[in-house]
Amino acid sequence: MRTSRRELEARNERLTARNERLDGAIDEAVRNERATANQLLRIAGELSTAKDVIASHIVAAGHPSTVLHDPKAFAESLRQALTDAGVDLRIELARLEGADL
Repeated sequence: MRTSRRELEARNERLTARNERLDGAIDEAVRNERATANQLLRIAGELSTAKDVIASHIVAAGHPSTVLHDPKAFAESLRQALTDAGVDLRIELARLEGADL
């Protein structure tokens, strides 16, 4: 038996609606993927900067002419250097200091 024109039109409408939903879902997934990739690049850059600052402080602490022999002075200097480099540690520091986040 042959499929009627009405049935074909209804099937085409359903397929068109499904394709439009899928296109929207794909577009949203692509936007989310790009946003995630941008966040990962930002985080990788911040981590690299933090590692550079920490490494330079470790080297400086081992140098005899460094005035950072006091642990509190070293910690404050490191915290300030990370802040100046754009590394935000407020959440991590608050968590370690016992804040309920």
